[in-house]
Parts: sequence; C-alpha cells; structure tokens
Amino acid sequence: MKLGVMGIAILGLSGCPEAPPAILSNQASSSTIPVSQTAIAPMPGAETETQVVSFDVCSDLPDWERPDTDTQKTTLTSNPRYGNGLLDEEPLHSLSEKFWNESIITFTTYGLSARTEPIYLSGIWTAVEALDPCYEGDRPEAINQGQLAEVWLIGHRVVTIEWSGDQYQIVVEPTQQGLQSIQFQRLEANETLPIVVIETNGAEVAFASGDW
Repeated sequence: MKLGVMGIAILGLSGCPEAPPAILSNQASSSTIPVSQTAIAPMPGAETETQVVSFDVCSDLPDWERPDTDTQKTTLTSNPRYGNGLLDEEPLHSLSEKFWNESIITFTTYGLSARTEPIYLSGIWTAVEALDPCYEGDRPEAINQGQLAEVWLIGHRVVTIEWSGDQYQIVVEPTQQGLQSIQFQRLEANETLPIVVIETNGAEVAFASGDW
C-alpha cells in the first residue's frame, strides 16, 4: 500500500524520532499557491481597514470525527513516545490537554517531527494521510520561508479570512464533525501567527498557535 509523506512519518514513530531531512519534491516548483476558495465577505462590525485574504482548502474531510477517548488513550499509551506515564509529565500533559480540547491549530513552519504532537494528541492521526495534498510541490518550503500559513480546523469550516489592523480575522462555521486544513499567503513576518478566530454567531474560538 502506498503511503504519503505524513503516513510515512506515522509509521516511523518509535521512541523520540529525530527531525527528518528536508523534503524534496519531484513536482515542478511554483511561486503561486493554488486557491480553491476565496473569502469574499467582510467581517461584520470591523472598524479598521481590512484586506480580504484568499485561502486554499487543501484537505477537507466533512465526515471525520475525533476517535473516542478510549481509542485515543490506548493508541497513545502503546506508543513509546507517550507510554510509561510520560503523558502525565510536562510538557506532554499540557500539550495533550491543549490539542485534545482545542479545535483550531495553526502552523508557521513545517517539519514532520515538529508536527508529531499536534497529529497524535489532537486525534488527527486517524486521518493523517488526508493531509498529504497540503505538502505537495513547494508548499513546505513556502511555509518554512514565512510565505504561507496553515490552519487545521476540527468541527469547523472556514468562511472568510481578513487582515485587519495587525491580525488575521478568521470567521468559521461550527459543524457537528469534520476536519479541514487550509493555507493562505501571509501578510506579516511574526514568529507566531497573529489571529483571532470568531464563529459566525460572534463567539470567539480558542486556538493552539505555535510550533511544537
């Protein structure tokens, strides 16, 4: 069975893996990330000048659900990286709480070993191969060069993205299930992605932002 880039990473986990070498793509390099969906509506109530940000939905699984807690626990404790009580120790304990409870996860760099915790602790390990299209061509390089940002949405779908003042305003629609991965061109060079996530009803959504 043919495995994608992310699938290979999962099979290779044993103990604490070392960071893999840079990914080389056989596809033609392109300086433009294809856009499959574009934000067109301004965010209601915005008082500062805003700029619409186009985004690409590079992975979309509308029927995906997190594994149940028993399956999640069994999978993690059987992995040497998380077994033997390591999940009860820091920093894994706090990371596990964060990724299991947050529904929005952002990235500003790309590396397989750096994404191990977000993948496993969030439960996304059950759908990891569906993320492969997000890392085709020159996308990993664009992420690492600060040109492209990536956001995983669990139980939400993106509606619009705008740059307003000094942050991205991401409007999302809550759903009963589903997993989306989106990417968009960055308009800043901050180490941590400056965003606020708001549901269509105006409620602010907590998110996990950083590189782990």
